Amino acid sequence: MKQAGIRHESLNKFRGCVMSDYGTTKGENSANSCAFFGEGVTFKGSITAPERIVVHGTVEGDVVARELLVGPAGTIKGNVRVDQADVQGKVMQNIEARVCLSLRKTGRIEGAAVYGEIEIEKGGVLSGEVSSLNSSEKGDKKPDGVRVSSPPIAFDAIRSAATTETRRDDVEKTVTKK
Repeated sequence: MKQAGIRHESLNKFRGCVMSDYGTTKGENSANSCAFFGEGVTFKGSITAPERIVVHGTVEGDVVARELLVGPAGTIKGNVRVDQADVQGKVMQNIEARVCLSLRKTGRIEGAAVYGEIEIEKGGVLSGEVSSLNSSEKGDKKPDGVRVSSPPIAFDAIRSAATTETRRDDVEKTVTKK
């Protein structure tokens, strides 16, 4: 039996596993290992789930799980620590996705992002510090596991930061010359 409010068009894949079984019973412990927050629902407080958390509403607090799906209307105002994350909505603080972080075209992350692998669709916005778990383990400075889903990617936040930095450099050069 499927729960009301589940939108199958917004459910995605994690490493070959289709996330279409939210709200259905797979086994005896399935209902106890997942958390679902529908549109219009606001949850205040931290939450930990052994398997999956699906957010189509708002969670105001920290989130810990194995898998996370933030739907297009979903918002998390807290730190996130998961193995795999599929962000179609908003994450307003830091996120750590130890295996894979997927930022979809409607997604927005405003905070530090730490990932094993990262996938950013054109239109996805990542505003904050970005670091790879793989590069810090290997001592590299460039990120490993970066996949581009559709080049070129529009990074509005990075573009505006680069423009601001260029303007500062121009001003400093002008002031120094005088």
